[in-house]
Amino acid sequence: EGHGSAVDWWTLGVFIFELFYGVTPFKGVDNEMTLANIMARALEFPKEPSVPGSAKDLIAQLLVKDPARRLGSVMGATPIKQHPFFSSVNWALLRCMKPPFVPP
Repeated sequence: EGHGSAVDWWTLGVFIFELFYGVTPFKGVDNEMTLANIMARALEFPKEPSVPGSAKDLIAQLLVKDPARRLGSVMGATPIKQHPFFSSVNWALLRCMKPPFVPP
């Protein structure tokens, strides 16, 4: 049957967590332990490095275990784009920006 978009928002939360902390949020010694950690452990943020509260809030909302309550699951990308973490992003102009590097 596949999966809905909620899993994509979960993945975005994991990705942002990894960008800030350099590790995955529920990592176990193997895949089975990682899955067990996802199911049983609460999300915890490392003490270091210092990460903005808005980033932690976004990550926490993207990593809500109940897909129906996860940010983005009901209204799509709009509430994610409106999150304070992205307050400096002008989404309308983003497509018009030139990338700093275009691979050959």
